[in-house]
Amino acid sequence: MPSEAKAPFNNAKADIILCSSDNVYFRVFRCILALASPFFEAMFDLPQPRRNHHGDEMFDGLDVIQVSENSRILDMLLRFCYPAAVKDPGLEDMDDVEQVLEAAMKYGMEDVEERVRKAMVAPSLLESNSLRILAIACRFGLKSEARIAAKYSLHHTAPTHDTLSEAHLHNNVIQGLVAYRSRCCQAARTLCDNLDWLEQSQTHNFYEWWTNCCPCNSKADVRYMRHSTYPREWWADYMDETSVALEESPCGAALTKNLAKAIGRANSCPSCRRRAQDQMVQFTGTFARELDRVIAEITLDISI
Repeated sequence: MPSEAKAPFNNAKADIILCSSDNVYFRVFRCILALASPFFEAMFDLPQPRRNHHGDEMFDGLDVIQVSENSRILDMLLRFCYPAAVKDPGLEDMDDVEQVLEAAMKYGMEDVEERVRKAMVAPSLLESNSLRILAIACRFGLKSEARIAAKYSLHHTAPTHDTLSEAHLHNNVIQGLVAYRSRCCQAARTLCDNLDWLEQSQTHNFYEWWTNCCPCNSKADVRYMRHSTYPREWWADYMDETSVALEESPCGAALTKNLAKAIGRANSCPSCRRRAQDQMVQFTGTFARELDRVIAEITLDISI
């Protein structure tokens, strides 16, 4: 005996029933399904055979349509179709995301597909599921979502081979992701080693790290030489440590990993301590924007 779905899919005024793969009946309205899905619209436009008796294809006087989705996925899919009074389901489980997206594409529900794709790239999901979202995006040929997921994967250290396999990524995607990460790391290292981008920025007041007189030691590193002199040692040490952090995770968050340590060192100087915190926050913001710019120019070479 089938069970009935919970509200709003148990409405006595419904005019058709969808039966899930686990035998749960969803009472729904033809007009809503037809508006949401060309698949169902075409089905309902077909001439209906005359019924002389109640058979397996009817229940409580209503036609029953068997679908391949289980009740959990069907419930989520239908909530996306129903009016605004019915709250969208929260897509937090990656299996749910994949199956609801698959069903939306199968039934031609373009609006539902667009909303699921938007939910896929929400930072709350991407931060902890970037590789799985990349796999889903590649499976369904979603290039924009694949690129966003690949970029978010940079927020973490390089994944192990086992982690990549567990995410259900194909070998060509794994190879493309590894190459993409390598190019991003190289771009980040270049920004640390070559400060030309900093000189082109007109939004900073960091020059005093080279030009102002103060008790701080300077660090003789030709990479950081500007204005014919070397920078403060505490700042050069920050750059060295940040270069290592960017090698592990080439993203903006790596720029703040050693920020507090650098400001702590600067505070030992009576001159630097007055402005070090504000200036370093401004500097890391400028650095992060430049890093985002160069990484945005790096292509993700995968076939999907």
